[in-house]
Amino acid sequence: MKGARVWLPLCVAALATGGAFSILFTGETYDGFTGGFNGSSLVALTGYGAFMAMVLAALCAVLVGSAGSYRFVLVFPAAALYTQLAVYGLPPFLSLREWRRHLLEIGGDVYVASDTMYSEPIPYDLAPGLLVVLIPVVIIVVAFATSATLYEESPVFSIVVLGGTIGVLSTISFEAGAGPFFFVFLISVLALLLVTGGTERLGRAAVVAGIAVAALVLVLPKAPFADQTVSTGLVDWTRIGTGGTSQLDVQADVGDYLTYGRDAELFRVRSPEPLYWRAGTLDYFDGAQWRDTTDPALGYGEEISPEIETQIVPQYFEVMNSEMRRVFGAYKIVQPSLDPNGVQQNSDGSWSVDRPLTEGSGYRVISEIPQPSEAQLQAAGDVYPDEIENNYLQLPEDRPQVIAQTAAKIRQDYDPRTPYGTARAIEQYLVYDGNFTYNLDVSYRRADEAIEEFLGDGKEGFCTQFATSMALLAREMDVPSRVVYGATSGEDVGEDEYVVTGANMHLWVEIYFPGVGWYPFNPTPGFSTPQAMEANAPRPQSSANPTGIIPDTQSERQLQQEQQTLEEEQQETPADRRRRDSNSGGGIPAWPFYTLLPALLIGAVPLTKWALLVRGRPEDLYRDLTGRLRDTPGGGGAIADSPALTPNERLRLLAGAAGVEEAPFAAFGRAYSEHLYSAGARRGTGRAVSTAYRRAARAYESLPLWRRVLGAVNPASLVARASRSFAELRTEAAKHLRVRLQRLRRGKQR
Repeated sequence: MKGARVWLPLCVAALATGGAFSILFTGETYDGFTGGFNGSSLVALTGYGAFMAMVLAALCAVLVGSAGSYRFVLVFPAAALYTQLAVYGLPPFLSLREWRRHLLEIGGDVYVASDTMYSEPIPYDLAPGLLVVLIPVVIIVVAFATSATLYEESPVFSIVVLGGTIGVLSTISFEAGAGPFFFVFLISVLALLLVTGGTERLGRAAVVAGIAVAALVLVLPKAPFADQTVSTGLVDWTRIGTGGTSQLDVQADVGDYLTYGRDAELFRVRSPEPLYWRAGTLDYFDGAQWRDTTDPALGYGEEISPEIETQIVPQYFEVMNSEMRRVFGAYKIVQPSLDPNGVQQNSDGSWSVDRPLTEGSGYRVISEIPQPSEAQLQAAGDVYPDEIENNYLQLPEDRPQVIAQTAAKIRQDYDPRTPYGTARAIEQYLVYDGNFTYNLDVSYRRADEAIEEFLGDGKEGFCTQFATSMALLAREMDVPSRVVYGATSGEDVGEDEYVVTGANMHLWVEIYFPGVGWYPFNPTPGFSTPQAMEANAPRPQSSANPTGIIPDTQSERQLQQEQQTLEEEQQETPADRRRRDSNSGGGIPAWPFYTLLPALLIGAVPLTKWALLVRGRPEDLYRDLTGRLRDTPGGGGAIADSPALTPNERLRLLAGAAGVEEAPFAAFGRAYSEHLYSAGARRGTGRAVSTAYRRAARAYESLPLWRRVLGAVNPASLVARASRSFAELRTEAAKHLRVRLQRLRRGKQR
C-alpha cells in the first residue's frame, strides 16, 4: 500500500485538511508587525497569508508520516522546526542571549494568541502566536493520518481523522465555509478508497468516479431541478456551506447565526435612529422553508402609498466579517450610494448587488420610513390587488391542520374585525397569550414538520418559527403577508453607531394594507419593533389586547417580567454574554480546540493502552508487549503481522527490530504459548505468564526514554488492533448472513 497510486490521493486529502485551517483567519494578509513574520519567514515570503503556511505544514507532515521507521521520531522536531521557519524565519544560532530573547518573544506571542482565542470570535486576524499554536496541530494530525494508511494499512482511519478535522473547523469557524476544501477532500478520499480496495485496473477509474460523485453531491443542490427532486423536508440544502465567508443572503438560515455565530461581527451602521436593517423578503413557503420567488422586473403592489407620511433617515454601512449579497438598510431604501450598473432594485423594496460586498466595503443609503396611523391601518379594508392575492396568500396544499386550528382559535378568542385587527391578534397570541417560549436550543427533527410541532405541543423556538407561524396564520386568515430577512439594530457602540453581530440576525413579518402598503410586525417574544418604525401605530402590550378580549392565561406581571428578561438578554454585548456564560459554566471558549484538544488526543493513546492492560489477562499482557515493541521508533512496524508466526517468533522478531534483549521476550513467548496450548495447565500458567511479563517489561525499560515516550503516544498498535477487530466483525457478520440466507432458501424449497 505504499505506491504512488495510494500516496497521491492521500497527499491531496492531507493538503485540503491543512488548507482548511486558513478559514480560521480573516483575509489573506497580515497588516501589522508585532515581532513575528520577519522578512525571512515563510509567511512573509508567501505574501503574509495563512493559506500557504497551512498547506506547506500539511505537506511537511505528509513527508514526515511517510518516513518509515523514523516517522514518529520526526513528528515533534519537524513541527518545531517548520513552525520556527514559517512564523519567525531562521532562528538565532550561537547567541544564548538571542535565544533567550527569541523564546520570550514566542512566549509573548502565544500568550496574546490565547487571549485572542478566548475573548474574540472566529475568524481571527492573522498573528504569529496563532500560527505557533495551530501549525503543530496540523502537522501532528496529518502525520498520524498519513502513517495510518501507509504503514498501518488503515485508510478508513486516515479518512475519519482528516474528514473529522475539516468538520470541526467548519463547525467552529462560522464566518468561513469549508466547502472548497471539502470538495477536494471528497474527491481524493473516494479515489483513495477505490484504489486501496480495488484492483490494479481501477486506478484511473477510481479518480474519475471520485470526481463524478463529488461533483454530483455538491452540484445537486444548485441544479434547476433540485426543488422537484430533493425533498427539503429531509435535507435543508440552505444549511450546507459551499465556501466563502458568511453569506448574508435571504436564503441563509438565521438559526446558524443565532447559535454558531452569535459573536461574529457582520457590519457596522451609523444612523440617527436605531432601526431594523432589512435585506429582503421571502414570499413562497413549500412546507419546509421560505424562498424568494418574486421577479424584479414585475410589480407586486405599491410598497408605500403616496398618501402615507414617511420619515427620511440616512445611514452608512461598513461591511465587516461577512459578504453581503443584498443591500442592508432601513425600509424603504430610496437609493444606495453604489455603482448604478452593479445594483438593482427588487420588487419588494430591497436592493441586490451583482458582486457581493466584502469586508471593508462601505455604502450610504437614504430610507423612507412609513408612518401610517392606526386609523389608516384599521380603515385599509380587504380589497387587494390581483398581484398581491396571487403572490402573498400562497399556502402549501398539504399544510398541517394545526395552522387552520390555530387560526380558528384566534378568531374565536379575539374576534378581529379588520385585517389590521387580525394581524395584531396573531401577534398578540404568539407574543403573549399562547404560552410560547423563546428558545435558541430547540431542535425540530424534520423541517417539514417544524411548524406543526411548534404550533402544537412544542411552543418553543426562535424568530424563524415565530415569523413563519405569523405569516402562515395571516394567509390562512386571508391577510397577505411576507417574511422579512434582516437584523435588529445591533449593539450601541457609540453615538448613533451600532455593530450588528450574528446574534442580531432576525426574521419578522410584513403585512399588506390597501392604501397604506407594507407594515412591520414582530411576533417573537422579547423583541419589539423600533419606535421610529411604528410611531403612530405601536404594538399593544399584553394588557391592551387589539380587540378588547384577553384570554385567561399568564398574569400580566409575569408576562412583563419574562419579556423584560428576554429583552435584556437580546441587548447584551458579546463581552457580557461571554462573562455570563463563563460565570454560569455554559460558555466554551474556542482556545481549548487548539491547545487542550491536541494534548488530550495525544494523551488518550497511552491512556487507552493502559485501560486495555488493566485487566491483566495473559492475552492482554501479550498484546501490550507486542504493541510496545511495534510502536517504538524503529520497532519493525507491521513486519510481524503475519498470522503464520507463533507468539514466540513474533516477540523475538519485534524485540530484535526494536534493539532490546530478546531473551526475556522469548521467555514470555514460551510461557504464553504454554498457557494457550496446554489446556490442562492453564490455571498454573497464568502466574508464569505474569512473571515473564514483568521481566520483559524491565528489559523494555532499557531503551532510551525518548524512544519509550514516542512509543507510548504512537497509536499504530491500537489502529492495527481496531482494524483486525473490524475485519473479524465483518467476517462474522458475513458468515451470519450466509447462514440466514441458506436457512431461508431451505425453507422456500420445503
